[in-house]
Amino acid sequence: MSKPGYANQGFWFRVIFMFLYWVVLNIAITVFGVLLVIVGLLKLVMSSEPVTLSSWLKSVALFLGQIFSFLSFATEEKPFPFQPWPQVDADDEV
Repeated sequence: MSKPGYANQGFWFRVIFMFLYWVVLNIAITVFGVLLVIVGLLKLVMSSEPVTLSSWLKSVALFLGQIFSFLSFATEEKPFPFQPWPQVDADDEV
């Protein structure tokens, strides 16, 4: 007979990582919101787009997507720092 999920040591490691990534998710959402406001204000005031800040914003959005995928059991791969930081393609930047 196979053991239930809670008897598996891997299950408990995943629960610990899920809790840690939940904390990181809350911090990342705050950073995303701050970047969103800054980029929005700069676009309002300036005629050119702040390319560097926009790429950071897209990068944080990809990171949030990785965390949501991990927390929702869509993937077993842990996000950053267990994977490289998500990079924005050059086609997507502007």
